[in-house]
Amino acid sequence: MENSILKKIELEQFTNRMALDMGLAIITLAQKNHHNIAVKIERLNHTVFLYVDEGLPADKHLWLNRKANVAKHFEESSLNVKNDLFTHKMSLKDTFALDDNSYLAKGGAIPIFVKNAGMVAVITVSGLSDEEDHDIIIEALQHQFFK
Repeated sequence: MENSILKKIELEQFTNRMALDMGLAIITLAQKNHHNIAVKIERLNHTVFLYVDEGLPADKHLWLNRKANVAKHFEESSLNVKNDLFTHKMSLKDTFALDDNSYLAKGGAIPIFVKNAGMVAVITVSGLSDEEDHDIIIEALQHQFFK
């Protein structure tokens, strides 16, 4: 697909308060568009924001975790990984020996990097199509967090 897919978010800093603001911005945009979504933002060792909208399947947290695992493993967006796998006729299981129960190469997870520090967090959305999951993150954050 296009090379313009955002692979990662790079910031000067990342705090738990920023995670809260990011999560709320995504939820606000989803509600404005009448979408039911789940959002998870995690530092690499703990969850700092989690929201699952009414009416979503009880296992939605598993989708969030599986997408986030792909972004953490490859250090790029899960949508970019999905497209690379398709383009090169590879799979997570056969090419990388990654278990389908723990990894899902569908759009909606984007790693957050801090300049001069590396990857510090992952933001994940689920509930829409995988490309829409990816896009809602970018749309919700572009004015406040992207320069």
